[in-house]
Amino acid sequence: MKKLKRIPADLVPYIQIETEAIRDFTDKQMISSYCINKLETVNWYLELLETGSDKYIVPQTKAQLETIRDQLMECHRAIMAVKIKNPNDRPLLDIKYPKGYEG
Repeated sequence: MKKLKRIPADLVPYIQIETEAIRDFTDKQMISSYCINKLETVNWYLELLETGSDKYIVPQTKAQLETIRDQLMECHRAIMAVKIKNPNDRPLLDIKYPKGYEG
């Protein structure tokens, strides 16, 4: 029997932080792919638990994996909801004046 890798506890916070740091389409695609990959792994672990596989030992309980799956699905929704602004649409000079500045 092969013991599978544990899903790390910091996986969901890592994805949430990376989601906040999305700046362009490449960032969005990379974090989306990473999230989907981890979601597929969690679903595979759940399937192994349901079928009672003799080949693998799943290191987490079904309840833990279901919680992680739900959190990953929510993370993916958040990733897909991020709107990327076209860099050609921004102004040439974008000066941020302090609040109350009358200039």
